[in-house]
Parts: sequence; structure tokens; C-alpha cells
Amino acid sequence: MMDQKTAYSILGLEETATEEEVEQRYTVLLLRNRGRGADGEGNAPTMEEVNKAYNFIRGLAIQEEVRKNEPKNKTLGKIAYIWEYYRWHIFGTIAAVLIIFYTTTSIMDSRREEQRIERADLKVTIFADFQVENPDPFEVKLLENMKEWQDIHIVSQYAPIEPKDEYGMAMLQKAIVSMAADKADVYIMDKANFDKFGKQEAFLNLGEAPSLASIPNDKRINVVTDGGATYWAGVDITQNAALQTLKLPNIQKIAVVRINANKKDNAVKALEWMGQN
Repeated sequence: MMDQKTAYSILGLEETATEEEVEQRYTVLLLRNRGRGADGEGNAPTMEEVNKAYNFIRGLAIQEEVRKNEPKNKTLGKIAYIWEYYRWHIFGTIAAVLIIFYTTTSIMDSRREEQRIERADLKVTIFADFQVENPDPFEVKLLENMKEWQDIHIVSQYAPIEPKDEYGMAMLQKAIVSMAADKADVYIMDKANFDKFGKQEAFLNLGEAPSLASIPNDKRINVVTDGGATYWAGVDITQNAALQTLKLPNIQKIAVVRINANKKDNAVKALEWMGQN
């Protein structure tokens, strides 16, 4: 059981030592114990004993200060003592609670967003050798014309054909990962990316979709696969009025349906609208 005499003895001080002498002695013991094992050396006090003694003496000093300044209010004195003695523990506990709260909230928000995207009636990726600032206007127009749909998720993925710097290389790598993992239903591409991924038979054969029979021949874009096969895989939507609201570069834009699209029927319906407007 720690008492005043024991505490001062551990620090090697007289009980009449000043606060400054206590601080100096504590610093010396800290330096002396640096590099020692947990049990100290010989008869020297361990660091745990030194800390307990120092904290005990500090507590006595605080109690004395409280007694002098608040002699008529013991409750406030106790509160001041607890705050001075345990404030860093309190701060640490509050910080830990806040970190847990914000982390949990972030995870929950992320999961809700993932669920919303998964429930979307259509997922579209603008996958091209140019960057799109904000695809929202196109999303709004498309959703306005699909009356029975509740939600469309549209994102933009910059996919440079010939990267000119480290940023371009990083974006190209990200685009390749995106194509493999994100699995949008519809992709809107420039001609170079269309040819690049079309060779790998990544797109649906639109000739198998009867509802697209009304698409004019001059808007039908064929692809040639690595195996030498040729089939209709894309719809030229360069002149689509809704897409033009995004003020994209004046190059050919082609809409395709991913061969393993989750919402294949909705994807075909979107291409039908985009090819006729």
C-alpha cells in the first residue's frame, strides 16, 4: 500500500522536498531506467514503482492545492482532483468512442451505397479516352425516359489509350481493373477502347436482341474479335441529345452491353433509346 513516506523513499527524497525537486528527481530516474529491463537492476526501484510513487506525490500536491483554494467546497475539490489526475484517460476514452462512432457510421454508409448501386435498374460506365466532370445530367435525362425505373447508377472511368505520364499510366491500370471487377451493364466508349475490348469478346452480340432491329444501319458498329469473328456489338450514340449535354470531346461515342450484364434487358432497352434520340 503506497503512503507518503514510501513514495518519497522510492524517489530517494525527503518528505520536505519541493515540487521542483520531485520533478527533477523523477526526470533523473526516467533517464536512468531507459534501456533497463522491466524489473530494473539490483535494488533500484522499477519504472512501475517510480511512476506510482511520482503519481502518488502529485496527487498529494493536487489535494493540497484543492484544500487551499476550495476549503469550503469539498465536492468541487474532488472533481478538480479527478479531472487533473485522470483527464488524459478521459480524453483518450472520448477520442476512442468518437473514432468507433465515425468508423461505424462510415462503414454503414458505404454498405448502404453498395446496396443502392446493386438495386439500381441500370449501371452505366462512361469508359473513354477523355474525362467526364459530371455525368449527372445524362443520368437525369435517361431516367426521365425510363418511366418505370427507380434509379440509374452512372460513373465515369478515364481510360487513356496512350498514357503520356505517370497519372495516365495509373488511370490506365485503374481502368483495366475497373473493366474486370466493376461489371457495369452498359459502357459508353470511344472507338479505340471499343476495338480494344471488343477483340476480347467482352460485349453482347446485339443482333440477338430483337428490340434493337429498329436501330439504323449507319449506327450499328461491328467488332472483330481476336478469333476473327465479326458481329454487331455497338450503337453509335454520338448525336444523342442527352449525351451532348455533357459537352464531351467531338469524337465518336459507342454504347455497348457487357456480355455478362446483370440487367441485360434494361441495358438493351437503354441502347434502344440512346440510338434513336
